[in-house]
Amino acid sequence: MSLLKSLTDMVLNAGGQKAGLLESVMQNPKLMEGVMGLLSKDSPVGGVQGLLANFQNAGMGEAVQSWLGDGANKPLSGGDIEQALGGDVVRQLAEQANMAPSQASDVLSQALPAMIDKLTPQGEAQDMDFGSLQSMLGGFLKGKL
Repeated sequence: MSLLKSLTDMVLNAGGQKAGLLESVMQNPKLMEGVMGLLSKDSPVGGVQGLLANFQNAGMGEAVQSWLGDGANKPLSGGDIEQALGGDVVRQLAEQANMAPSQASDVLSQALPAMIDKLTPQGEAQDMDFGSLQSMLGGFLKGKL
């Protein structure tokens, strides 16, 4: 069963309650599927560790540390996403999701910090394959409903 199918079932069985991350996934499944591809260890950006390095190299190290640590996640803007990931990556994700790049950046500015936070429970980025990402995020989202 795919992550998106699992998430759809969970929403339908939860009487419509949605966590913020779940809402992003449900409203933009193709975009979130693309992001999970970026987070997997075989991605062109180098998985979770490579993605975090992109944000750190773009001057957003303080935000990255907030996602890895306990407490609130520092927010990003759509412009921050484009700066860290690069316009080509954002355009590719947006095309996959059939949305404008600025819209994709805005959604990612909300979803990525939450996803990274949940994928790094001990504050350390680990390389994971796509299946492990699905399982971990699916378990988190199920617990929020």
